[in-house]
Amino acid sequence: MDYKKVLRLHYVSKLSSREIAAVSGSSKTAINEFLKRFRESNELDFPLPEAVTNELIEEKLYHKSGPAGSLYRDFDKEAVYRALAKKGETLKHLWQKYNAKGVVDGLAPMSYRQYCRRYSEWMASRNVTIHIPRCPGVNIELDYAGKTLVIHSRSNPAHTTKVTVFIAALTYSDYFYAEGMTSCEIKDWIRVNNNALDFFGGVTPTITPDNCKVAVTSNRDWISPALNKDFQAWADHNDTVITPAKVKSPRWKPVVEGHVKIMTMHILLDMSEMTFYSLEELNRVLWSMVAEENRRNFQGLNYSRLDVFEQEEKETLLPLPKTHFEYLERKVVTVAPDFSFIFDKVHYTMPRRYLRKEVEIRAGEHTIYVYNKQGDLIREHKRSYTPKDWVVIPSDMPREYKDYGYWNAPYFLSKAAQIGPNTRAVIEAVIKKFHYPVQSFRSCFGILKFAQRYSPYVLEKCCEAALKADRCNYTYISNTISGFYGAQPEKKPEAIEQTTTSTARGIYQDDASRYSLENLLKKQEVDHE
Repeated sequence: MDYKKVLRLHYVSKLSSREIAAVSGSSKTAINEFLKRFRESNELDFPLPEAVTNELIEEKLYHKSGPAGSLYRDFDKEAVYRALAKKGETLKHLWQKYNAKGVVDGLAPMSYRQYCRRYSEWMASRNVTIHIPRCPGVNIELDYAGKTLVIHSRSNPAHTTKVTVFIAALTYSDYFYAEGMTSCEIKDWIRVNNNALDFFGGVTPTITPDNCKVAVTSNRDWISPALNKDFQAWADHNDTVITPAKVKSPRWKPVVEGHVKIMTMHILLDMSEMTFYSLEELNRVLWSMVAEENRRNFQGLNYSRLDVFEQEEKETLLPLPKTHFEYLERKVVTVAPDFSFIFDKVHYTMPRRYLRKEVEIRAGEHTIYVYNKQGDLIREHKRSYTPKDWVVIPSDMPREYKDYGYWNAPYFLSKAAQIGPNTRAVIEAVIKKFHYPVQSFRSCFGILKFAQRYSPYVLEKCCEAALKADRCNYTYISNTISGFYGAQPEKKPEAIEQTTTSTARGIYQDDASRYSLENLLKKQEVDHE
C-alpha cells in the first residue's frame, strides 16, 4: 500500500475509504484499518515530514519496536518569530543554524521545506492581527484583480470579450506576476499558475489562493477546506501545500491584496483606455507594465521588488519539477463498431476486445490517455485537433470481414443494393475513399438511414444526382435529399423485405433481428460533424 498517497487522498482530497480503495487498489477494510492506526499513533501526524517513507510508516504503525516519540527535532517557533524581527535576519539562515546541530537525542533535523511549513502553520495558528515578519521563499499569494479589461472584435466593434487578470505575488519581496484570462475554468487556472512558477523560477513550500471555485470548492470553517482536486494534484506535482485564506479576510493575503490595488490604480486604469484586439496583444502590454512596476523603487527607498527578489529571495525558492503539471480533461466514451471512439470530433482507434465497452479518456494538450474501468492505462494516442480526423493504430484495424463485428463492407453494400444501383454505387465510392473500410461505416450508416426518413426511392434518386455531380459523400446527400422528396411516385416502393443474403463468409445475416439496421439505428449515434 502507498501509505503516503492514502493519507494525501484522505486528508487533502477528502475522499472516502471506498473512493480511496477504488483508486489505490487496496480493500476498503485495509484502508480503514490503516487510517485508524494512523489516528491513534503518537509518532505520526499529517502533514508528514518530508523524509518519512512508506517503509517507515509501516514500521511505526505495524511493527513498533520502541517507545513512542517524535521523528524529527522540533524548534522554538517563538524564538524564530522574535529573531525575524531583526533587520537582515532570514528564515533560511535560522534553519541553517538549527540544521548545523545535526542529530540531537536521536532526533534528526527537519529539511528546510518542512521547517518552513511548520513555521508557517504555527504563524497561521496564532491568528494575530499584528504585523508578521515576512520570510523569503516561504509563500506565494494568488488572487484575481477586481477590475477587468476587454478585447474588441475587428469585424464587429460592438462585440467585446471580458478579460480577468490573475495575480501571483511572493510575500517576502513583493515581486509579482500577472496574466489576462478570457476564461477562468480549471484548465486556465492551471495554465496561469504554471506560468507564474516559471516566471519566479521556483516554488514556495506553501501557496495561499483566494477562495475562487477553481482553487477551493468549500472553505466554511477554514480548518478543513475542500480543494479542487485538479488544483490539489497540481500542488502535489509541484511539491507544495495549498493553504487557502479565510473567507472575507483580506489580511490573510495582504501582499496580493496590495497588488490588486496597485494593478487597479497604476496598470489596469491606464490599460482600460487602450484598445486591444487579441489576448496576446493585451498580455504583452500587461507584462511590460508589470516588469516596470517590479523595477520601480519602493516609495522612499533606493531598491525595488526586483532587487529584493534577486538578492534575497530567488535563491531560497525550491526547484520546479522537470515538467509542467498537465491538466487532463476527463470523459467516458464507448468504443463503436467501427473500432473507434470520438473525442473532440476526432476518431481514435481501439482493439477489437474493447468494442462496445466504456473507456475513460484523459486528454492532455498533446496526448490522449485511455483507461479501462479499473483505472489501468491501456492506450495512448497522439492528440489531433483536426475535426473528422482518424488517429489509427494499424494493428487495431480488422484484417478479415469476420473480424469486423456487426458492421462490414459487404453488409452495407448488400443493404444499399436492395435500395437501388445508384445507392450501392455511392456506398461503394464512400468505402473506397478510406484506407481502412471501417472509417467509412458511420457515413454509410448515415446515408442508408435516409431510406427510412424519406423513402428508398427518394434516396435512390438523390444518389443518382450525387453520382452525376461526383459528390459521393454523406454531406452532399444530407444537404440535397429533401429536394427529391416531392419527386417520389404516387405509390412508394414496397418495404425492403428482411431476407437472408449470403455473398461472403462472415457477412451480416438479415434474419438476425437484434442486429437489424433498424435496431442498430436505435443503438448507434452517428457523428455527422
